[in-house]
Amino acid sequence: MLEDPKSGAPLRLILIDDNPDDRALVERELRLRIAELEVRHVPDAAALEAALAQGAFDVAVTDYRLRWTLGTEVLRAIKAHYPDVPVVMFTGSGNEEVAVQAMKDGLDDYITKTPKHYPRVPYAVLACFERASNRVRLREALERESLAKARLEVALRSAGMGTWQFLPAAARFSLSPEVGPMLGRQAAALELTAQELQAQVDPQDLEALRQAWDAALAADAADPAFSAEFRVHGADGLTRWLGVSGAAVQAEAGPPRLLIGTARDVSAAVAAREEQRRQQRELELANRQKTEFLSVLAHELRNPMAAIGYSAGMLARHAPPETVMRAREVIGRQSAHMKKLLDDLLDLSRITHQRIELAMVPLDLRRVIEHSFDSVRPVMETLGHVASFDLGQAPLTVLGDEVRLTQVMSNLLQNAAKFTPPGGRIDVSATVEGAMAVVTVADNGVGIPADQLERVFEMFSQAESKVSGGTPGLGIGLAVVRRLVELHGGAARADSGGPGSGTRIRLTLPLTQALPAHDAEYEKPGGPMRARLLVADDNADAAELLADLLRLEGYEVKVAYDGKQAIEIATAWRPELMVLDVGMPHRSGHDVARWVRAQAWGREVRLAALTGWGQREDKAASADAGFDLHLVKPVAPEEIVAALRRLADA
Repeated sequence: MLEDPKSGAPLRLILIDDNPDDRALVERELRLRIAELEVRHVPDAAALEAALAQGAFDVAVTDYRLRWTLGTEVLRAIKAHYPDVPVVMFTGSGNEEVAVQAMKDGLDDYITKTPKHYPRVPYAVLACFERASNRVRLREALERESLAKARLEVALRSAGMGTWQFLPAAARFSLSPEVGPMLGRQAAALELTAQELQAQVDPQDLEALRQAWDAALAADAADPAFSAEFRVHGADGLTRWLGVSGAAVQAEAGPPRLLIGTARDVSAAVAAREEQRRQQRELELANRQKTEFLSVLAHELRNPMAAIGYSAGMLARHAPPETVMRAREVIGRQSAHMKKLLDDLLDLSRITHQRIELAMVPLDLRRVIEHSFDSVRPVMETLGHVASFDLGQAPLTVLGDEVRLTQVMSNLLQNAAKFTPPGGRIDVSATVEGAMAVVTVADNGVGIPADQLERVFEMFSQAESKVSGGTPGLGIGLAVVRRLVELHGGAARADSGGPGSGTRIRLTLPLTQALPAHDAEYEKPGGPMRARLLVADDNADAAELLADLLRLEGYEVKVAYDGKQAIEIATAWRPELMVLDVGMPHRSGHDVARWVRAQAWGREVRLAALTGWGQREDKAASADAGFDLHLVKPVAPEEIVAALRRLADA
């Protein structure tokens, strides 16, 4: 409310006195001494009430004995409304007792009303106003300082910060209570020596911290600011990352006299940055592996496609019988290779997306290993490898999916054969360790560097070396092995002495007390059949070749190239078996199957879906449409022949 007259604003004053002559004399003295002045006369109670209601005055001058009240009551009323406004009492009817009581009630000055004291009034007014103005400015400054301090404390608390200061002369730190827990100490104000704090800093970070600190303490430092992140080993045994920043308070000359700053626990932020960098490295690796894998995939598919193309060209010519036979063998071998590539990709996708289904039954692992070896024996013999088996005399019974465990063992044996130079040795053993069955496949091949032992189980781990040549394959066989074994509750591990020292793959699977299921006897196919069979596929080459294959097996076959044509042929011919592609134009395989089942004669027809779609929901959709069998392309000729024979006999 108060305005300093020096600012150019007039001093506003109310003059409270019921004697108009005294008011006139006082105003005259005031105007003689104060250039900028506004005076409002208050001669009675109504005028005083109006002045108090209006406010807008800087100083009040009042008599003590007034007709309607006493000056002490006026003083109390003014202080109640405006405690910062100074009040001067100018009276001839008071005494020492009145003056003392008025001073206790907040009076700023007391002047005895005599002719020689009238000139004192303006000096007293200005002095009281100046003191009151100074009090207000001081209080406001303290309030601003207190508010700034409170804001700083809130900001530091919100940021999880504490404060510190360092006195170079004493080489001591003063730490706020928030810093204590960052050092593994109690949450209290601490005084520590520089040596005590330095002893908690991790030795790996100490030199960089010293350099930053010395730069801030240097007398000629261009920038006295200090900032560092470092590890501290807390008194509680925990290691934390601290982020510390501060600045030197410079003296006029010489080194700094004080350093002040903040500290906060940045362990979470450092961990987050490390995790982000780790994820970035993984993304870069995955992107590189993806690019390399696409190159490998293109290479692996082009090779068999080229061989198949050359063989097809030979079959189109009048080649001698031995050339025709060789071309047929090449087509069969390369088609099997492409099927293996696609199977590996599909298996890895199913496992990754948790869409694989396991038919868990008690199995003797020894039989699984023997069956797996039968499938890779030709590769072993071609390369001249010697294989030995130590499988024990007692059954090793595990709960597993026979097809998938056979796939696991086949992959391991094929891997050992591929990465072992011709004439190598491959040893397979199966033993019991506690409640686990342990299978080991060891070779004396190329070996694995120590830093690659875990990577061989990652997807496409072979791709990097494959780009510049190497062993055929996509590098996903061991990834499939590990994930299939883990789905069975087991684990897979690789060991090697390094390049040229061979590799040892160790599998563990939980044993079960259940008796192993007996192997079903393989029923060899009987004589030729004359069943009517309709093949429908919009891929004309695939349809015609499959029809030729089935005719050789004794079936009477007709071919349709879309769903509509399949319905037309079936209406007139009424086949006993139908092999239908699902994704055909005009009418899908599902549409044809539903139409067949809706016919009176169609209820006895055996339907097989032959499609590239092999997920669980695809098989369920085929079953809902009325199919008896769902085969996923590509299917080996012997497999489709056996499947149709079983279907016909059902």
